[in-house]
Amino acid sequence: MNSIEMLIQQLDTVNVRLHHTTADLGAAELVSQLAPGVNPIGFILWHMVRSQDWAVNTAVRGEPEVIQDPRWRATSVAVPGIGTGFELDEAMEVAARIDLETLLAYADTVHAQIVSWLRDQDESMLDEIPDAAAHDAPHPEYQTAGFRAEMGSGPEHDEAVGRAGGLPAWVYLTSVAVTHLHRHLGEVDLIKAALRVT
Repeated sequence: MNSIEMLIQQLDTVNVRLHHTTADLGAAELVSQLAPGVNPIGFILWHMVRSQDWAVNTAVRGEPEVIQDPRWRATSVAVPGIGTGFELDEAMEVAARIDLETLLAYADTVHAQIVSWLRDQDESMLDEIPDAAAHDAPHPEYQTAGFRAEMGSGPEHDEAVGRAGGLPAWVYLTSVAVTHLHRHLGEVDLIKAALRVT
């Protein structure tokens, strides 16, 4: 198995887990706040899918995101940004507007598009350092202080920049689009379980 196929397998796993985790979610659970300062599940799920769309299509490829397609622009998931740098009140607003069926359909579309693109790529692409700043530049939602501060720091970022001089495509594809989502899926499972015993 080569690196591209392994990456596709990891993305498939994230998509399967997303559907499994959301299968028994009720509408009230999407907007419930477990404790002060904790983001609601609906926002976390939306942030996960938007992060994949941004990481692959904007940051790596410099191409339009799936969310910009007319099919999605007028739906509940079409909120500017990916949630990074959002304040709690903004997160609550996103959660309140999310329709889970629409979100999962969007997630499946993003997943299918990423996998289709990856199947046409050579492994050498993974080491290329995309000009994510230039790719982000046309998008005001990616120029906010909160977004830029959060995306410009962290152990994966600092290590990759120190070693490679920038963030290679594989960092976006593995860290942002896979491991980051696994962490959030664990978070959602924990919040869901805690909500059901309170």
